[in-house]
Formats: sequence, C-alpha cells, structure tokens
Amino acid sequence: MMNRYPIDVNASGAVHLGEAIVCDGFYHDAQARVQTHIHEDHMEDFESSKGFQKIFMSDATRRLLINEKNADLPIRDNLIALEPGVPHDVDGCQLTLLPSGHMLGAVQTCVELPNGSRLGYSGDLSWPCRDVVQVDALVIDSTYGSPNSRREFTQGEVETRLLELVFRLLKRGPVDLIAHRGTLQRALQVLTGQIDCPMIGSSYVKSEVAVYRECGYCIDEVLIAGSVPGKAALDNGRYIRVYGKGDRVPVDRGHSSRITLSAFMSRPDDPVLEYSDVAYRVALSDHADFEGTLQYILATGAKYVITDNTRGGNGVRLALEIRSRLGLAARPSSNQASREWGT
Repeated sequence: MMNRYPIDVNASGAVHLGEAIVCDGFYHDAQARVQTHIHEDHMEDFESSKGFQKIFMSDATRRLLINEKNADLPIRDNLIALEPGVPHDVDGCQLTLLPSGHMLGAVQTCVELPNGSRLGYSGDLSWPCRDVVQVDALVIDSTYGSPNSRREFTQGEVETRLLELVFRLLKRGPVDLIAHRGTLQRALQVLTGQIDCPMIGSSYVKSEVAVYRECGYCIDEVLIAGSVPGKAALDNGRYIRVYGKGDRVPVDRGHSSRITLSAFMSRPDDPVLEYSDVAYRVALSDHADFEGTLQYILATGAKYVITDNTRGGNGVRLALEIRSRLGLAARPSSNQASREWGT
C-alpha cells in the first residue's frame, strides 16, 4: 500500500502526481505543470516551466499571472486555463481542476491515470470546500497540520470583528491594513460598502484589485498613493492605507493605527490579538485549520496520504495524526533531491 501510488513532493516543492504531471514546481521529465495559485511558495521554478512544460491553471490564476509578470505570458500557447471540473487529457491521463477556496483562482488537482487510479493534490485550501476532489491517493497541504492549529471561531466571525475594529480605529485617524495577496483582497471585499472612506495603495495593489473586480469581486476602487486623488485622500486624514505583495511597510506609523491580517500567533479562542491600542493582528485566513484539514482528507475518500513537508513545517506531525486519528496510510513527503538538472 505504501508504495502503490506514484505521488510525492521533491526537495524543490514540486508535487508529483504520476509521471506526466507535477504541481507548483518544475521537474524536467514531467510534460505538464499545474499552477494551483500564485503565492510565492508555490511559484518555484516557474520560469523553467515556461520554457519546457505546458502549464495548466484556472482562468483567474492566468489573469493574475499576466497582471504580475506580463512580458510574454499573454501570447504563450503553453499557459493554459482549464474550466473547473472539466477533464483535460495529458499524455493519456485525465487532469481535472476544482476550486479550493484559498484565494482567487486557487485549485485542487485530480489526475486519473490510464489504470484508473486517481491521484490528488489539495493545494492550499479553505474549509469548508464546496467541491472536493475524489481520489485514491492524496498529497495534502500541511500549513496548519499541528493539533495546536485549531480555531474556535468561524471566518465569518473574524470578518465581523475586523469590520468592528476598523470602524473603531477610524474614529481616531487613518488605518494601515497589511496582508498577503488574497487575504488583502478578501478584507477589502468585507470593507466595501461598509466603510465610508477611501482605500489607498500602490499601483500594483490597484492593478491586482482590478483583476478581482473583473472576476466578479465587489471591491471599491483603490486610489494610488502618489496620484492626485490619492494625495488628496491622504491629506484629508481619514483613509485606509493597504499594503500587499512587494509593498514596503513604513516602520514609523505616524498617526495611523495598524492591522496585520494573519492567523500566525493568534489565540484559538479569539481572532483579534492586541499588541497595543494602535497595533493589532486579526486571524483572517483562507487556510483550513487542523480539524478542517482532517475533514477535507476524509471528504476526498483517499486511502493513502502524503503530507507536504516542504511548506509549512508540519508534515511529519500531520502524517502521524492522520495515521492515529483517521486510520489511513500516511507519510511525510520524501523531499528527495536529484543531481539531475531541474529536479
């Protein structure tokens, strides 16, 4: 059982689902790569994949990649967007992508081999997840793979607490909002229509928000900090200043309060961590916690599980918990390195 299914994760983070397909990494013998989403820890060796593989993804991920990298991506015929739930043939295998709920465009991956075995990769996922891949063997994200990573609150409750906190802090002055991509846009969607003040950010945040709006997200326009409207809003003194990917966050807050959006270091029973009366951390997260991860594994029907031990640091612990709690065959990824180029 332990060696029956050809799945693993190598040292560079490439997730192998059979011989023909890898996810979120480059391997020279694989014909295709799946890009599950665009967070940096899943973009390893993307430039190598551009030159040597077909790259499959959701349409939204393709839009986000073009927005970020532009260059030759719009005209490349090996950058292929797949419809969710529609199988695509890759070297005799059937590749299917389903949304994972993690961020705009994020997907789960299912590969059905010619012998009928179904191999899956969760990617980063949120829980509950509307449609779950049905597989025999699964590679699972281990970001919150420790029993210590439990939440006693819902993400809906977190959104309410965030809204209340922003309301309160805006009464004193401007608010800085700091988050990773995906989480930042989710927060802006929560605030849109609820907070009557301008949102100000970099030109890149503005362009990324524009992609979200194209994909149906209701997010108010972000003003560019250096533009005439942006400068006027800054001078007015009541605004939300948003910081995303690549933005330099000033050490001196000036007159601003600061909210960082991350589940890191949050308490299991309270999503709001107060450092001072002007500095907070809010556990807005699109990652499944420990219990959600276990529920997802059960929902896939997998009989054999490999935990991704290259991202998040909880692969070994999660594998032990899967074996003891779920009674499934499980092990952490081998993270094997090779002397061959591109592996």
